[in-house]
Amino acid sequence: MRLLLAITSIIACIPTLRAADAADDAKLAAKVKTALAGVKHETLPNGLNVYLLPVPSSPVVTTMVAYKVGSGDEDKNQTGLSHYLEHLMFKGTDKLMPGDIDRMTQRNGGANNASTNEDMTVYYFDFASDRWTAALEVEADRMRNLRIDAKHEFQQEKGAVISELKRDEDRPWDLEFKRILPMLFPGDTPYSHPVIGEEADVRNATAAVIVRHYDKWYCPNNASLVIVGGFDPAEAMGKIRSLFGPIPKVELPARKPVPPAPNRTMAVRKEFASKFDSPRLLVGFNTTVVGNPDDDVLDVLSAVLSNGRTSRLYKRLIETDRVASDVSTSNGTGRYPGWFGIQVEAIPGKDRTKVESALQDELAKLVAEPITPTELARVRRGLIATFVYRLEDGHDLCDLIARSVTYTDLTKLQNYLDRVLAVTPADLQRVAKKYFDPHSECIVWSLPAAAGKGEELARSTSGGMIGQKTGKPAGLRSRQAARADAPAAGSAGLDLTRAKKTTLKNGLTLITLENHRLPIVVAQAYVADVRLREPADKAGLAALTGSLLEEGSTKHTGRQIATLTEDAGTRLSFGTSGGSFKALTPDTEMALGLLFECLTEPTVPDEAFARKKEEQLAAIADMETQPVVKASNLFRAMVYGNHPFGRPAEGTKKTVEKLTAADCRAFHKLTFHPNVTTLVVVGDFDVAKLTALVEKATAAWPKGDDIPPKVAAPPKIDKATTAIVTDTAASQTHVFLGHLGITRNDPDYYTLLVMDNVLGTGPGFTDRLSSTLRDRQGLAYTVNAAITGSASEQPGLFQGYIGTFPDKYLTVRDGFLKEFNRIRDEPPSEKEVNDAKRYLLGSLPFRLTSNAAVAAQLLAAQRFGLGFDLLETFKKKVQAVTPEMVQTAAKKHLDPSKLTIVAVGPISSDGRPVKPMK
Repeated sequence: MRLLLAITSIIACIPTLRAADAADDAKLAAKVKTALAGVKHETLPNGLNVYLLPVPSSPVVTTMVAYKVGSGDEDKNQTGLSHYLEHLMFKGTDKLMPGDIDRMTQRNGGANNASTNEDMTVYYFDFASDRWTAALEVEADRMRNLRIDAKHEFQQEKGAVISELKRDEDRPWDLEFKRILPMLFPGDTPYSHPVIGEEADVRNATAAVIVRHYDKWYCPNNASLVIVGGFDPAEAMGKIRSLFGPIPKVELPARKPVPPAPNRTMAVRKEFASKFDSPRLLVGFNTTVVGNPDDDVLDVLSAVLSNGRTSRLYKRLIETDRVASDVSTSNGTGRYPGWFGIQVEAIPGKDRTKVESALQDELAKLVAEPITPTELARVRRGLIATFVYRLEDGHDLCDLIARSVTYTDLTKLQNYLDRVLAVTPADLQRVAKKYFDPHSECIVWSLPAAAGKGEELARSTSGGMIGQKTGKPAGLRSRQAARADAPAAGSAGLDLTRAKKTTLKNGLTLITLENHRLPIVVAQAYVADVRLREPADKAGLAALTGSLLEEGSTKHTGRQIATLTEDAGTRLSFGTSGGSFKALTPDTEMALGLLFECLTEPTVPDEAFARKKEEQLAAIADMETQPVVKASNLFRAMVYGNHPFGRPAEGTKKTVEKLTAADCRAFHKLTFHPNVTTLVVVGDFDVAKLTALVEKATAAWPKGDDIPPKVAAPPKIDKATTAIVTDTAASQTHVFLGHLGITRNDPDYYTLLVMDNVLGTGPGFTDRLSSTLRDRQGLAYTVNAAITGSASEQPGLFQGYIGTFPDKYLTVRDGFLKEFNRIRDEPPSEKEVNDAKRYLLGSLPFRLTSNAAVAAQLLAAQRFGLGFDLLETFKKKVQAVTPEMVQTAAKKHLDPSKLTIVAVGPISSDGRPVKPMK
């Protein structure tokens, strides 16, 4: 639920905020605390903690159950139980069979999922407010009645969990984290193993072992139930007492003792050969527990080091020393003492010692020199703005409450901003000195094979760095990856037909919709056809130009732009086809001015160009070693041919190396014009005043020609084509298969949307591909297929994807072909089509749950000529779809005889595994 009305009524009249104004920061923090005071808490006699935050008029409800058990509660020879159990919680009870939970969710137009970390496992449902209580019935039933046996697909789900584990190993940072955890937490300590578990333990897990784990921890007195959205709290509480009250409490086992702090007097280092091209550095420091006074100070330190372009590590490592392309930090405190990490993606060829010495230098400065009031004010405003932005999303807020009360209590959450505002320069120095000891750090380097030693090294050093990373100690593990079409939960939707469209004198299209429920304004500027105008021999030019838009304008330097926005907590971003911002209401004029400065008057400074070009080349080299990216790029190249979409958006080493700053300036001049630009603004503003601001900001922006770009047509493919790339470093085989798709304005679009839902994009595992290849056979963690998802002004793709075991390539290929032919050869059942329609129609409220979501809908309406009544059209078109229409559309648009199939992994040209399977 976004734009919480309960919160809105309190903070909608926030006074004008000045960037980095301490008094206004305190007022905003007080308003947020008052809003969170609306949470109602009750503990049932059986120990279940219930937290309710009703949001009048919200059309949706998020329900979460958080169990206080995670990977930290596992024995070392039985790791991964909590995450495996999370998967099995969707398999059923005596009342519920495998697939029932997902089908119930689909029919009600909702979403469900779960995640596991070191300390808790959280389950959620998002539903429209007239059907949300179905979630309570499921949660009460599976709290003590779960069945874990062959009938409920225990063994099949093991395949999915192992596939998830192998998939992660084909992604950067997974192996680095697996290396550092036992360094930070040696021996039999709670956080010394990854949340997903060790592969051998997962393979050896038995139903009996997981049942014991479930029986010990899944009970009302070890859980919190949190509900946020449009519901009546009295009725909800009555339903909760009826369903959960009879469940008996359980005598909980003793928790593991708090381990002693590691006593390292020398930094510990490991290096290993990476399968990827970019060197990666992960540094960790042992810290403290959630709720310790130092915890909040560590949050502020993390922001000082890596939040935004004004942060210390960004300025030092990326801008000044130019030794890294990305750096991030995090404070990973937990129920047990956690850790603070730093992730650095180094640029290939740079001196690694310079990366480490720069980090060491910046962390030493935190200890030696107090932070300036200006910098501290900027960091505080950024943290406050982030908190306010989280209030816009009720699902996010529900998650925040659930995790907070599982770790500590509601008061800690309510007072969080007060504590952040109380952090002083002396606090930052003290905590940095306490934890960032270069003699106690853990250092992991993953090095490209050519740069590394070819084997894992372990040694001690007397010095080093200090660090941070993103996520909790080892991060969340989720039952399934979020799908692009999955709805995001939010609050009261907006009526798109109230939007106003204006065409300015220079041809710019301005679309506005006022929403005064929170002091937030969102803007999105879209420039049409940018990639289509990119020359083939300069592939990557559009992406490089987009990355340079915020590096300096004729009025401000890149550093000044970053300072202005981050002082105010504004999020300003740019890319290939334009830019966007999210700002607090009083900063709208500033944000709008900077948005158009960067879009219309970028200077492309030589220093910034050289840095961004170097970063883009490093990213290209690294992605070319990632098997899933290799497979995707090859698939697109084969289907699109010489069409611009057949080239990687980042370009290739050959094309990007030749680019110059003059190329970027000329390309910007060619492509960025007001008459091909749409600006959508949604939020807390006055339309007349905002329109005047836009007219003033774009008055000098010259029109361009209206001639559509000429692009090469995709090739006509008359037969099936297969390309297999043998990659022995890959853990999985990544398979893409499909052919050219449709444009968004295809008359069969809505029928094909239903077909996609039946075939490969249904929520949970309701679609045919997920229910067979993933859920029933356990051949993958991720599988999908769709034709509507990429449809735009240009033809998109009909594309299926699966990541599977090397010895299962032929099986999954034939499984896809079987389902592609079946959807063509026979109409789907009435039930399948009706369930898909119920999901698509029932999930419509989730399309209007935030300013950003509304802006996306309005932009789509403009781009594709759908009209502001596009949701009414959606309802009518989807409701009219029949099984016969789905089959007819499938026959017309899907052709298995002309599929392009690409597979990258440890398989030979005949699709057989090339290395022994474990």
